[in-house]
Amino acid sequence: MASSSSPPFLPFLFLLCLATAFTIKVHADQMAIYWGSHTKNLNNADLRATCETKHFSHVSLAFLTNFGNGRTPRLDFGTACDAETGGCKSLQEDIAACQQLGVKVLLSIGGLDEQRYTLASAQEANQLAAHIYDVYLSGNGIDGPLGKVKLDGVDFYVNDASTHNYWDVLAQDLKQLDEDMTLTASQGCDHTAGQADIPLYNALKTGLFSKMWPRFYGQPCTYHPKHTAAFEASVQNWAREFSTIDLYLGILANPDHEEQRFISPRELPGALKIARQHDNFQGVMLWNRYLDVKFLEDGNRAPYSDLIYRIVNPSNNIRMPAATTARMSDMDLADPKTWSRGCGDHAGDRVWPPDEVGA
Repeated sequence: MASSSSPPFLPFLFLLCLATAFTIKVHADQMAIYWGSHTKNLNNADLRATCETKHFSHVSLAFLTNFGNGRTPRLDFGTACDAETGGCKSLQEDIAACQQLGVKVLLSIGGLDEQRYTLASAQEANQLAAHIYDVYLSGNGIDGPLGKVKLDGVDFYVNDASTHNYWDVLAQDLKQLDEDMTLTASQGCDHTAGQADIPLYNALKTGLFSKMWPRFYGQPCTYHPKHTAAFEASVQNWAREFSTIDLYLGILANPDHEEQRFISPRELPGALKIARQHDNFQGVMLWNRYLDVKFLEDGNRAPYSDLIYRIVNPSNNIRMPAATTARMSDMDLADPKTWSRGCGDHAGDRVWPPDEVGA
C-alpha cells in the first residue's frame, strides 16, 4: 500500500529554512583605538567613556616617548593629563574600569615625532623593556605615572623615519619578562613584501606580535574608492607576509587631516570588502579617540566610531524580519505541507541601518 507520508527530504528542507532564517553568517570584526595625544579635552573623550562605548577590543595609551640616547622615558598624552605633575595617576581607576569591561589596555611606545625616541643599542632595549615592565605591566604595586596598574601589553607605534635597529630585541625582552603580554605594532602601510623597508620589519618577523595595524593614511597605499590598486597590493603584502599576525586597517577617525586620506563611513565598506579577502584580517584601528569625538563636535550625527561600528561588526545589525517571523508563527509544524513555507524572499534578510553609512 502506498504511503501517505511526506517525502523524507521535506523535514530537512524545513530545518534548513529555520537555519537560514535564524542563523546568518557574517564577518564580525573588531575595532581598536588610540587614546591620548589630545590637543584639547572634549566630553566623552576620557578613557573610561571610551571603553564604555563597548566598541573597542583594545585601547592603546599614546604615548610613552622620550627614550634612547640616555633619556628617561616619560608619558605624553597631550592635554588629556600631565604625567610630569602626577596628573595621570587618576587614570588608574579608568584603566581598571576598562579592563573590567574586557577591554585590553596597552601602553603605546614611540609616537609621531621620531626625534623623541630611538634605540641606540641592545642595552638600551634591555633597559627600556625593564622600565616598561616594572612600572606599567608587572602588577607589583609600583606607584608609577599611571598609579598602580598592570596593563595588558605594549603597542609599538614607530614612525617610518625611525631607526630600524633593536625593536626586535625590545620585543624579545618584553616577552621574556611576561610571555602572556600582548604585543601589537603600528607602522606606515607602504611596505613591499620580502623587503626590510620598515623599521618594525625584524620585530614583526620574531613571531611575538599578535596584532598589527598598518596606518592606511598619509601613505601612497591609502584607500581611494576609484583607485584601489595600491591599497589592495599593500593589504595583500601585509596579510601574506605576516600571515600569523592579526591584521587591522589603521584609519583616521576625522577628516581634519584630509591630506592624509580620511575614509568616510560611506566608503569604508569598499575597503573592508578588499581586506576581508584575507584570513588574518580582523578589523580596524582608529587614530584616535580625540578625533573620533571631535567628529561629532564638528557637526556630524555621532562620533566616527559610532557610525562605523555596525559596518565593521555587522553581526549587531541582524534581526529576524517581521514578515518571516509572522509566516513561521502561522506554520502548522504537524502538517508537512507547511514545511517549505517561510523560506520566501525575506528569510535570512540582513537588515542594515539605512542611516549608518552616511556622514
